[in-house]
Amino acid sequence: MKLEIAYIKDSGNLEKERTVFKVTQPTNLGLYLVSQSVETSSTTFSSNIKNIYWLPDQELKIGDLVVLYTKKGEKRSTINKDGSTTYFYYWGLDKPLTSTEKSCVVLLETSWRVKGISSADNKTEK
Repeated sequence: MKLEIAYIKDSGNLEKERTVFKVTQPTNLGLYLVSQSVETSSTTFSSNIKNIYWLPDQELKIGDLVVLYTKKGEKRSTINKDGSTTYFYYWGLDKPLTSTEKSCVVLLETSWRVKGISSADNKTEK
C-alpha cells in the first residue's frame, strides 16, 4: 500500500481525535477508503465495518501527510517547510471512534469495476 496509517492521536476527544496517514509512494488519495471496525484479536478485525469514508481524489507525493479528523469540518491543506503537503479532511462523525469498545480504523485500497444501470437492462422478454 502506498498510504499507511501512521498513528491515531487524541483518541476519545472528538474535537482533537484524528488519524494520520503517511504517503510512502506517489498515489491518488481517491483510491482509499477508511472505515471503523472492532478488533477481534491483536491482528484481525471484524468484517462488520461502519462509518465508511471514501477519501477524495488528490494526487499525493512521497512525504505528504493526510490528517483525517473524526469530527465535522472543512477540508484544507498546508505546505510544510520541507516542501511536502499536509491535507486535512473531516469524517463528519458525532462521536469519537473510542465510543465503541475495541474500535479500530481500517484503511482499504480500492480496486473496482463499474457497470451502469439502464432501463433497458430491466426489460423482461415476452
